[in-house]
Amino acid sequence: MGISVILPAYQEAENLKEILPRIQKVLREISAGHEAGEILVIDTMEPLDDTAEVCARLGVRYVPRQGGNSYGDAMRTGIREAGYETIVVMDADGSHNPEDIGRFYEAAQKERLDLIIGSRYIQGGGTHNGLILRMMSRMVNAAYRLVFGLEVKDVSNSFRLYSADKLKSVSLECDNFDIVEEILIRLKVRYPDIRIKEMPVYFNKRVYGRSKRNLMKFIISYLDTMWRLLQIKKQEKRSSNG
Repeated sequence: MGISVILPAYQEAENLKEILPRIQKVLREISAGHEAGEILVIDTMEPLDDTAEVCARLGVRYVPRQGGNSYGDAMRTGIREAGYETIVVMDADGSHNPEDIGRFYEAAQKERLDLIIGSRYIQGGGTHNGLILRMMSRMVNAAYRLVFGLEVKDVSNSFRLYSADKLKSVSLECDNFDIVEEILIRLKVRYPDIRIKEMPVYFNKRVYGRSKRNLMKFIISYLDTMWRLLQIKKQEKRSSNG
């Protein structure tokens, strides 16, 4: 029994100094004294800051991403390297509260859930983002719910808890932040009865550094991804039926 916490990181050393001890504390609390799993910081292929030194000092596993420096490469690397039966993915910039991991894990164990999504858009959830970003996010979420028939209010938040065997069973292709939607769609197609729950979270403002998300690239990427994921959905359905 244990959790692999995956943090894709791109020049996030300063933020990691603050959130890694909090994650370690949560893992100790879950297991009543010893860390219940592992923390994997998935850095760039070649170091761009002192993330490796921060991880070494705190006793956290440091993993350079494989295959490229995209967010998708970081996700695929982390999923492949994760060694425990539960996987939690969260941002390394401090936007997600480590203390929510305990709530997720408790609910997953009690309710035998396969996937928990940290949701900004259900009662109790929220975000610091301004009006334009909130509108863009809600539009993306509404479009994905409509096109793919997803009964999820927050499709695009990366803060999630997964059953590791199910997550590791799907092949992932997307390179950008749209891999978050790809995971959900592939899991829903492969496991129609997958047990999903949304739990409220607050999306905080990063403390150090600048966001890696570009608004125009965000729009273009998600339009392109929606088309590609429709083709992926068809492929997955043919594979499941065959």
